[in-house]
Amino acid sequence: MLRYLTTEESIQEMKGRARRSAASLATALVAVGTVGCAGLATPRPSIEGVEVPGTWSEAGSAAFVGQDPSLDELAAWWRQLDDPILDELVERAVAGNIDLEIGVTRLEEARALRGLAKADLGPSISANASGARNEALGDAAPSTESYGASVDMAWEVDLFGANRQALAARQADLEAEVENLRALRALIAAETVVAYADLRVAEARLEVLDRSLESREESARLVEWREQAGLASTLEVNQVKSQLHQARAGRPVIEQSRVSARLRLDVLAGEAPGALDAVLAAPSAAPIPAPPSLIAVGIPADALRRRPDVRSAERSLEAAWARLGSAEAARYPRLQLTASLDSRSPTVDELFDLDSLFGNLIAGLAAPIFESGRIDQNIAVRDAQWRRAALSYEGTVLDALAEVERSLSAVDTARRRILSLREATAAAAEAAELADQRYAAGLVDVLSVLETEQTVFTSEEQLVIAKGDLMTAFGTLYRALGGGWETDTDTADPEGTTDA
Repeated sequence: MLRYLTTEESIQEMKGRARRSAASLATALVAVGTVGCAGLATPRPSIEGVEVPGTWSEAGSAAFVGQDPSLDELAAWWRQLDDPILDELVERAVAGNIDLEIGVTRLEEARALRGLAKADLGPSISANASGARNEALGDAAPSTESYGASVDMAWEVDLFGANRQALAARQADLEAEVENLRALRALIAAETVVAYADLRVAEARLEVLDRSLESREESARLVEWREQAGLASTLEVNQVKSQLHQARAGRPVIEQSRVSARLRLDVLAGEAPGALDAVLAAPSAAPIPAPPSLIAVGIPADALRRRPDVRSAERSLEAAWARLGSAEAARYPRLQLTASLDSRSPTVDELFDLDSLFGNLIAGLAAPIFESGRIDQNIAVRDAQWRRAALSYEGTVLDALAEVERSLSAVDTARRRILSLREATAAAAEAAELADQRYAAGLVDVLSVLETEQTVFTSEEQLVIAKGDLMTAFGTLYRALGGGWETDTDTADPEGTTDA
C-alpha cells in the first residue's frame, strides 16, 4: 500500500537518505580517490620540438633589417605597396570570400561542440506528468483516477576529470579553429596580392609586346619598300614577316593570363565574373607596385609566435593531450547522483498539495572491472593521436621556418635580377640604336636590326616579370612572417577560457 508522506516527513526522509548515502560512500571515495589521483599524476610529456635559430640565414641582404615589423605592417602589409586598387581588392576578398565564410561556420561548429562539452559538467533536470483512469467493468466497483508529477535530476560528479578534460579538448579545438580562420584570412589576402601582381604583369607584358609588334610591322613595311626598290631580297621580306607573326602568336597567351588573373580576383572576392572590372579599369599609381626598399623581418621565434598555423598546431596538440587524459580517467570510478521529487494524487486538484509530495536522493558509484581491453585500447588510440599531433606540430614549425627562408631568398633573388635586367635593357637599347645607324649606312642587314630590337623587348619583358616576382615574393614573405590577420570580434571566443 502506497503511503503519502507529509511535508515534514518528506523532508526528513530526504535528509536521512542523503546522510546514509554520504556515509556509505565516504570510505570508498577516499580509497578510490587516493588510487585514482595517483594514477592521474603521470607527468605531461615535454615536447622538445625544433631548435629555433636566433636569426634568419637568408636575411644577409641589405634589403632586410633585423628589427621586428610593427603590428600595422603585419596586419595590413599590402598597404606598403601603396596601391589603392589593391587595398580595395583585399578588403573585398576578406569580406566576401566563400572559403572564409565556410571557415566561420567551422568556428561556429567548434563553439557549439565546446558548449556541449561544458553542458556535460552540469546536471540534467526533467519534469514528467501522467494521468490514468480505470473504468470498472461491472457495477460493483466504481471508476478511479490517478495523477502523478515528478521532477528528476541526474548528475555525474566529475571525480577524476574525464569531462573537464573533454571540455579542455573542445576549448583547444575552438582555439585551433580561430587560428585556422586567421591563417585562411592571411592566405586569402596573399592570394589576392599574387593574382593582382599576375594581372599587372600580364598587362605590362602586353604593352611591351604591342610596342614590339609596332616596331616589327614598321620594319616589315620598310623591307617591303626596299624589295620594291631592289635593295632587299624576297628572303629578307619573308624572314621579317615570319618573326612578326611569331610575335603576334604570343599575344593570345598573355591575354589568357590576364583573363585568368581577373577571374581569380573575382572568385577570391566572392563575386561573379566581371564584377571587379570597373575597379581594375581605374588607373593605378604604378603598373606594378614595388615593395619598400627595406623590409623588417625580426627573429624566427617571434615569427613562429605570430603564425596562426603554428598556433593552431599547438592548440591541436593541447586538444590531443586533453583527450588522452580523459581516456585515462575512464579507468576510475564514476559517481552518479540522482534526485527526484514526486507527487501522486487521485485528483488533479490535490496533485500539488504538500501532503502528496515525496522525494528521494540516490548516490551510486560505478567502477570498471572487466572491459575486454576497451579502456586500454582507447587509451592507446588517444596516445597515438597525441604523438601524431606532436609530430605534426614539429613539422609545422619546420615548414614555417623553411617558408620564411625561401621567401627571403625569393625577395633577394628578384631584387638582384631586377638590377641586372635594368642594365641589360639599357645596353640592349643602346645596341639597337647603333644597329639602326649601321643598317641605314648599309653595313648590316635587316635581320641584325631585328635581333637587336628583339633583345630590347625581351629584356623589357623579363624586367616586367621580375618586378611581378618581387611583388609576389614580398607578399609571400609577410604571410610567412605571420602577417595578414588581426584579432577581431569575428574570430574571438566570447566566453574566453573554459570553466574546467
